[in-house]
Amino acid sequence: MENNVTKLWNKNFIIYITAFELSQIGNTLLWFAIPIYILMATNNPALLGTIMTLSLLQHVLFTPIGGAFADRFNKRHVIVLFNFLIAITIGLYTVLTGTFDMLFMTIVMLILITVLQALGSASFETTVYYIVPMDKLIKANSVTWLLAIASGVFAPIVAGFILTHLGLNFIVYMSMFFYLAASVLNNFLKIPFEKPEKTTGLFKSILDSLKESFKFVWYEHKVMKRATIGLFLHALILFPILTTVPTVLINTVLGMNETRLGFANGLIAVGGIFGVIILGRVGDKINITKFTHLLVISSVILLLTIGAFMLTSSNIRLAYAIITFGSLLINTVLVMFSLVYFTYLGQNTPEEMVGKIMAFAMTFMLLGGTLAQFVIGRLFNLFSNNLPLATLILPVIVLIFSFTTIIKEDKAG
Repeated sequence: MENNVTKLWNKNFIIYITAFELSQIGNTLLWFAIPIYILMATNNPALLGTIMTLSLLQHVLFTPIGGAFADRFNKRHVIVLFNFLIAITIGLYTVLTGTFDMLFMTIVMLILITVLQALGSASFETTVYYIVPMDKLIKANSVTWLLAIASGVFAPIVAGFILTHLGLNFIVYMSMFFYLAASVLNNFLKIPFEKPEKTTGLFKSILDSLKESFKFVWYEHKVMKRATIGLFLHALILFPILTTVPTVLINTVLGMNETRLGFANGLIAVGGIFGVIILGRVGDKINITKFTHLLVISSVILLLTIGAFMLTSSNIRLAYAIITFGSLLINTVLVMFSLVYFTYLGQNTPEEMVGKIMAFAMTFMLLGGTLAQFVIGRLFNLFSNNLPLATLILPVIVLIFSFTTIIKEDKAG
């Protein structure tokens, strides 16, 4: 696809990344604090896995609708609307706290927010393709990833301290403020938009988008097909390692408090910075043809990390260090994987299909994440007496099926 932008650091891009960071901080605060609160309130890792599955399922169901919104409406209006609605949802939660059961309200808020995020995600993710030069796309993606990772480093550390000393509500207030600020700032974005000449009903439009996207990815672009299968497999490791696995192993198995868990999550997020830096240094040496290598590496690191954790679990400090730094290394590889995939998607998708294909890819990835959370929840229930053992199954599955993602150099060229 082509656009008329000549500079990477233009006004639109600066507004975009600033608003992006604000919403990321708000999101990271919530997604760190809420799983811990649920786990502490129920002391049930299997239930946590089920709740995370339900929240991700909303992304799977509503991201295709978000893709239709991205192609059908002005992206700025979509982004502003859903950031504002998320802030309103959080505000209602704070108002109703004490009126209903807090655990129930927290789960409802989590599900509603994921629905709203899914509806706005495709518009936000595809905006970058219209506001930066296409030859600077990987740099632009690196900037947004670094900002996302920065919030992932510092927000959990801050949230862990706040959760211990000030409680969940204070974090919720902070999150609402950041989403409101992002909504206001996004209103100043200028995103090119041409209203489609011919539109059909929304439901038919969604079905047509899914069919068109599936046809393009599965039959017309064989490299994208294998890469998207890889994206699904990568999600089987990514989502558990960023949410349930460290939370359960550090909080439940090792018995450490929220501050220690927040510090661990912050360090794990640092791995993403390493991933961006490494990708920037090696350039095209790590491209779409290296997907299988990245999948295998991340799976092996996870297996070795959990194995070492099980062997040292009696030494709490050593086990804590192993799960933290092992997860950091896994995150490094997985961030490289994501950056390569979404850059390839942006550079090899027709302009008129970017919203559809982005929504399709995100849905496929989130389907993998949903399946991963469901499986890990059932495994936690099955191996309740040995929770680390439950985390070994998914990386083995990824290793077994990683051959399906092999992309040859000549085909990817």
